[in-house]
Amino acid sequence: MKKFVTILLFMSVLFTMFASVGQAAEAVPKLFLNGQLLKPDADPQIVNQRTIVPIRVITENLGFQVEWDNTIKTVTISDGSNVVKLAINSNTALVNDQVVQMDTQPIIVNKTTLVPLSFVGEQFGLEFEWKADTKEVHIVQPPKGPTGWITGVGFDGIGGVIVNYEGSSKPNKVQVLDNPKRIVLDFPNTSYSSDLATTLANGQVKAEVTDNPLITGYRYSIFSNSPTVARVVLDVNTDTGYVMTEGVGEFRIDLMPTGEVPPEPETPTEPEPEVPVEPEVPVDPQPPVTDNVYDVVIDAGHGGSDPGAQSVLNRWEKEFNLSVALKMQKLLANEKSIKVHMTRTGDTYPTLLERIAFAENLKADMFISIHANSLKGSSATGSETYYYRDNSKSLAEVIHKHLLAGTKLKDRGVKKEAFKVIKETTMPAVLVEAGFLSNAADAKILYDDAVQNRIAAELVAGIKEYFKLK
Repeated sequence: MKKFVTILLFMSVLFTMFASVGQAAEAVPKLFLNGQLLKPDADPQIVNQRTIVPIRVITENLGFQVEWDNTIKTVTISDGSNVVKLAINSNTALVNDQVVQMDTQPIIVNKTTLVPLSFVGEQFGLEFEWKADTKEVHIVQPPKGPTGWITGVGFDGIGGVIVNYEGSSKPNKVQVLDNPKRIVLDFPNTSYSSDLATTLANGQVKAEVTDNPLITGYRYSIFSNSPTVARVVLDVNTDTGYVMTEGVGEFRIDLMPTGEVPPEPETPTEPEPEVPVEPEVPVDPQPPVTDNVYDVVIDAGHGGSDPGAQSVLNRWEKEFNLSVALKMQKLLANEKSIKVHMTRTGDTYPTLLERIAFAENLKADMFISIHANSLKGSSATGSETYYYRDNSKSLAEVIHKHLLAGTKLKDRGVKKEAFKVIKETTMPAVLVEAGFLSNAADAKILYDDAVQNRIAAELVAGIKEYFKLK
């Protein structure tokens, strides 16, 4: 008799070293989602009658949001409606802030997070069938109406395609297909707004792009009716790559030559290494005391048509970023040894390439990009500072110390990520995420004028400390 259990499928990650923790792994099962064989980076396993699968399966096939907090060794999973928090080596979980007991503890093996499949599945309403004879796990996503609606698909005239949406919508893993080359985005449980739906009478909408070296056109359609899947296709040239970013109510696909595509940042859902790592030696140590005048670029992130994240207070990230940047500009104007340069001073949107070119043309001595974070469906909180190149690490450490003093929020650490503005600038460059606008407490703090003054003053103090200025 077939036994169905309600599960969220996925939330687990490959367990290949079971012998080292006293467990015995059985034969590797195959994993199917709605009849389609999944091919995760690491094989699923059966351990003590429990199926565990790579956590990447969740983000790439179901579009769930996953956050790893290495400080408290906790993974948070959200589908936009439900939030599940699992702590490593604990039988207690939080499901929508309610304490729930589990029969299996999440663990880390070989730097990989493993989570009990059956427990997590119960929280997200998926179904599965175990076929013992063929060692197959069949996951079924019950049909349901759309949770999101695409309200617009458009080209910015340069190299970006923007998909606007309402409700809850997130694309599956982007597909890049050849002959001819095209970039395909499938949005599960997503339909089109009434305005766009009327244009889909013939099945799909096509738009041509002329005189562009990256893209020849784009199109969108309903790919499936059960479940509802909206598809957006970009017809691109052979040497075209992309970077996709998510804002509030939009996904932006920035096209560029394949040689200019930055490497993917490390997946934030994976834990940081548990073994000691030799510290990096900065290529460019902190500068000595000097009478020089330093050129400092302050970049207020987003702006204009790109509002950034929307806070739970219904205010936009771009407003916070610019307010702090202008306060820093005012303070730095009093420093004889520092000349401040702003990428924007109003509600405008310089592109990322324009911001990079601005700093490079100045031959600036420092680049600081101001941002605030967001993670819908999560209680994430705290401040973090990012760098990419080795010559920026010492700057990041100094700035982060002062950022924490300014926000007085949880320390989320200094992290290395390939954000474009700090990767492609050549001077020491950092990007600060002051707090989470998706967290009501953080948002209230960040939009407080007195706190913004304190953040600005601390960041200026960090700049002066880095340059060894009194």
